[in-house]
This record gives sequence, structure tokens and C-alpha cells, in this order.
Amino acid sequence: MKLNIAFPATGCQKLIDIEDELKYREFYEKRISAEVPGDCLGEEWKGYVFRISGGNDKQGFPMKQGILTNGRVRLLLAKGQSCYRPRRTGERKRKSVRGCIVDSNLSVLNLVIIKKGDTEIPGLTDKTLPRRLGPKRCNKIRKLFNLTKDDDVRRYVIRRELPEKEGKKRTAKAPKIQRLVTPVRLQRKRKAMALKRQRSQKNKDEAAEYQKLLAKRLKEKRAEHLSRKRRASSSRNSGSKA
Repeated sequence: MKLNIAFPATGCQKLIDIEDELKYREFYEKRISAEVPGDCLGEEWKGYVFRISGGNDKQGFPMKQGILTNGRVRLLLAKGQSCYRPRRTGERKRKSVRGCIVDSNLSVLNLVIIKKGDTEIPGLTDKTLPRRLGPKRCNKIRKLFNLTKDDDVRRYVIRRELPEKEGKKRTAKAPKIQRLVTPVRLQRKRKAMALKRQRSQKNKDEAAEYQKLLAKRLKEKRAEHLSRKRRASSSRNSGSKA
């Protein structure tokens, strides 16, 4: 079985192939998210504690959290669920996944180091990989560099150096800052609010005009009704006198 071990503190990961089943038998019958001491893998892993984060079986089917079996099942999966990426809006698909319990049919088991031991592991804990990308959101950049609201965030965005091309000078790439409040953004917001107020005032004026027209029509209708009533009564009176 292969163990894909990641160490988030350094950003490194290492794939090791273990032939001796006695060493990785400690992981059998453990679920995803279970914590397992690493002493069973050898002396160099003494003091390490792993968390099981997933794995794949020998046919390539992934483990899925919440499926309490060590076999393979077929589930109807939709958008937002793990082990499935919809290609069309509203699409659902029945796919084969493996349960969250570890057994001998796995080909690769993914582990995360949550506690480091005394011994350094070459290629995993002895070096640190720099983060390739920095934060994009305005407030997260402020938090990273401990900035105030008066500081210009655009000066602190982390740029990524692009590989140099022949005959061209070296260039860098910076992400577009999200939720950045600029004078243009404030002007657009003021314009949107002004349009909203204009629409509200227009609706109020039209509603008042409609109420006036309605009252006028009601008054005319009432006057017409009274005149019709008077004509009817006068005709009755004239008929009774004759």
C-alpha cells in the first residue's frame, strides 16, 4: 500500500510505498478523520500522529466520508457533494465510491501529520515550500500585513514571478483584489443609490397622481349618480301630479 503523507506546516507531501502489511495493519478498520499514531511505520516515525483524510482503492475509486462500510457502493450524487463534479446545471449522476473505513483493498491512503515527532523526515519536515499564491480579498491582505484602513492595499498584494521568455524582460502577475473600495466604486454606489431614490420618488409621484385621478373619477361618478337620482324623482313627482 502507498501512503501519501502531507505536512501542512511546511506545505510538503511525500509518497512512500510500504510492502510489509504488518506496518500498515494499524490503519485497518479506522475511519476517515481518525487519528492514528505513526509508531507502527518504523522508528523514524516515532512520536508522529496521523489523521486519515481519504484514499483510493486499486481500481481508482475514492473514499467518501459518511459511508460507513469498507466496500464499494453506488450513490446518486449532485452538486456540492464530494467525489462528483457536475457538467451541467442540475445534473445528478450515480457513481461508485468506496466507504470511509480502511481495509486491505486500498491502493493509496492519504494521511495528514497533526503532531510532529522528534525525527526529521527528509523531503517532508526538513524543508518549507513557500506559498505559491497570496490572499486576494482586501481584508485578508490587511490582516496578513497588519494594515490599517488608511493604507493602500494595492501596494502590498503578493506578485508571482512568471518564467522569463527569450528576448523579453521578466514579468510578474498579481491577482485582482476582491472587495476593494475605490473612488470609482464609491461613485458607482452613489449613482446606484441616487437612481434608487429617483425610482422611489417617481413611484410615489405616480401613486399620488393615480389617487388624485381615482378621487376625481369617483367624484364624477357620484355626481352622475345623484343627478340620475334627482331626474328619476322629479319624473315620479310630475307623474303623480298629472
